[in-house]
Amino acid sequence: MSAVLTSSLGLMRRMPPSACEKNLAGVSKLIENEEIVDQVYQRVDKPLELGVCESTGNEFILCEFNRDGDSYRSPYSNNYQPPLPESSVPSAELRQVEVKANEIFNEYRKLYYEGGISSAYLWDTNPNEFAGAFLVKKDLGAAGITEKGAWESTNLVTAKLSPESRTITYTITTTVFLQITINDPAAGRLELSGSVTRQNQETVAARNSLYADPHIYGMIFAVENMESKLRSSIDMIYVGKTSEILDKTRKVEPEIRSRYKLA
Repeated sequence: MSAVLTSSLGLMRRMPPSACEKNLAGVSKLIENEEIVDQVYQRVDKPLELGVCESTGNEFILCEFNRDGDSYRSPYSNNYQPPLPESSVPSAELRQVEVKANEIFNEYRKLYYEGGISSAYLWDTNPNEFAGAFLVKKDLGAAGITEKGAWESTNLVTAKLSPESRTITYTITTTVFLQITINDPAAGRLELSGSVTRQNQETVAARNSLYADPHIYGMIFAVENMESKLRSSIDMIYVGKTSEILDKTRKVEPEIRSRYKLA
């Protein structure tokens, strides 16, 4: 990896994720090599956007995992929007798994997030191996002192059957992006945004075909575990640390303390 690429990625990691597109545009202007610019855009996690399936009217998530050029594949119709004459789609067998995965993952999203949009995309990699992306995007509108908020999670999962067909190894890389803006007349305005990435791997017995339903549940169970760990990590480390810093840097006047019953 070149020094320019390393420095660019390091700089992007230290910039607010909420201004990712603006920061990417600024960093790209400092790089003379177009190939390095492309690599920076490929490696930086950008905020998720939504599209609408022209066939079903359902919203789906736009990301690098369902993009081909300027078109995005709908998980509902399996068609690219705008249409492409030659495009890459999952094999017939894997497409059946993808449809089932979207149905199950949608139920997971309803239970855990009570709203938002979820999408799952699968693609063939090597024989006895495939990969998938399980994504969730939930935006929070203005409510009380909260101006806006957003939670986005991207879970990249690979499922690989061992050479002797006895075990399947799941490798999952999860990135969570959180943004919240609060405006309290008594305390001021606070914007908190950040992202965190973790990876995990587990191996299970291969009792069924690689494309069987139990392995769909296995992948989503891996997603559930990782998102649960990251939610706890964000709550205890990032939000907790911010609260601690604010408590030490802001002096609460007695009348305000009494008003909020802090005394």
